[in-house]
Amino acid sequence: MAALAFPDSTTSAELSSGVTYSYVHVQAQDSKPYLLFLHGFPSSAYDWRHQIKYFSDRGYGLIVPDLLGYGATDKPQEKEAYRLKKMCGEVVEILDICGLEKVVGVGHDWGSFLLGRLANYYPSRFSKFAFLDIAYAPPNAEGFSVDPINEMTTQMIGYPVFGYWHFFKDEDSGDLMTDKMDHTIAVAYASSYDFSKDNLCYLGAARRYYTSGTPGSIAAWFADHEIEMHKKIFSKEQGGYGPPLNWYKCEIANLNVPDEAKVAKEDYYLKVPSLLVKCKYDPLGVPAVQEMGMKPWIEEELLTVVEIESGHWCLLEKPRETNEVLESFFE
Repeated sequence: MAALAFPDSTTSAELSSGVTYSYVHVQAQDSKPYLLFLHGFPSSAYDWRHQIKYFSDRGYGLIVPDLLGYGATDKPQEKEAYRLKKMCGEVVEILDICGLEKVVGVGHDWGSFLLGRLANYYPSRFSKFAFLDIAYAPPNAEGFSVDPINEMTTQMIGYPVFGYWHFFKDEDSGDLMTDKMDHTIAVAYASSYDFSKDNLCYLGAARRYYTSGTPGSIAAWFADHEIEMHKKIFSKEQGGYGPPLNWYKCEIANLNVPDEAKVAKEDYYLKVPSLLVKCKYDPLGVPAVQEMGMKPWIEEELLTVVEIESGHWCLLEKPRETNEVLESFFE
């Protein structure tokens, strides 16, 4: 979490919604822009550690929150608290507290989904967007279902990418993932891209893995001390993986639909320079699927697409390449 990993630059704020957020705040130097980094699952501000060091050393201002349900930020139990529009308002309130009118937004995984909604609800607060691994997708006013997505990807690439969502919505999934944390770390940060695919993507695979499977090896780029920090962040005492799973449960329950149905069609489109970083070997954020889904919603001259030879976690697996791509885009 931010406070454990970056004690000298972490602060917290109680927001008007009643929740308290913890976030890293680094002041900008020499008129450099501010960067807002939004993490995904199962993650926290800590997983931006390579970017925090790299960009703070170069004078960029940083806002890096533990998002709702994670780290030292509050962890409401009810899924209704995890509506994207509500959380967008909370992130923007942090920007207001820090006196920031406009920032560059960077998202990964669920952070990319949240960044996309920030683009829809608060477009004037952003000068650029960078989406890592998971591309921008427009609001869904019709309702969300994983089954059509799984059917589409099975036809396109031979397997369903969202099979694990059915497991994540189950009431016992958070406790099971926390009790078997070694399983969670091994499948999320696997040394083999196929191990993640085989134990997450296929229907029923995640539950079989947690009830009768054996953890595989963890990627070499995830060092022992980093594993221990992850275990502290997601320990039972800190709430485990249960609260963050509410992001999935809220989406599956279509609690975001009433807000997204009100977004004007012209606000579906990205209107500032935007970057998509594709992760070549990610079996979940399949590069061709991500690029195909994003291109209709932005003018060609505004979109930069770069592919990095990594799995899902480009920010951790290939930090140098990821940072250089981001810096080139920021400049």
